[in-house]
Amino acid sequence: MIGFNSGGSLVVQTLSRNGIYSASLTNETLSLNQWSYISMTYSTTNGIRLFVNGSLVSGNVTFNDYSASGNMSTITIGTCLQPNTCAANQTRIVLSQFGGKIDELKIFSRELSTSEVYQLMAAS
Repeated sequence: MIGFNSGGSLVVQTLSRNGIYSASLTNETLSLNQWSYISMTYSTTNGIRLFVNGSLVSGNVTFNDYSASGNMSTITIGTCLQPNTCAANQTRIVLSQFGGKIDELKIFSRELSTSEVYQLMAAS
């Protein structure tokens, strides 16, 4: 899940067997009316990582026990389908707070390295 919390910070979240964990952009805000390249990666080694404009800005390895279930998963951007499942402490995603446009959405079947994230951002 990707969205914004009540303080306006960008938040990425994923589920583990032990609950939700997240990474947030808390030390700066995204500029309005300006293109930003947002990436989220996940692995059992590095946990969840948030990149903004090709740079790693936040990560969380508290839980890294997610394993694919073999079932279809839903990815939400800018909102949450089930509000009671989009919260981990102060990183609750606020419904319908995203009001921008999305371009070039890409989903990979493996974690990208920091240099791969940067290369994709530079090529966009």
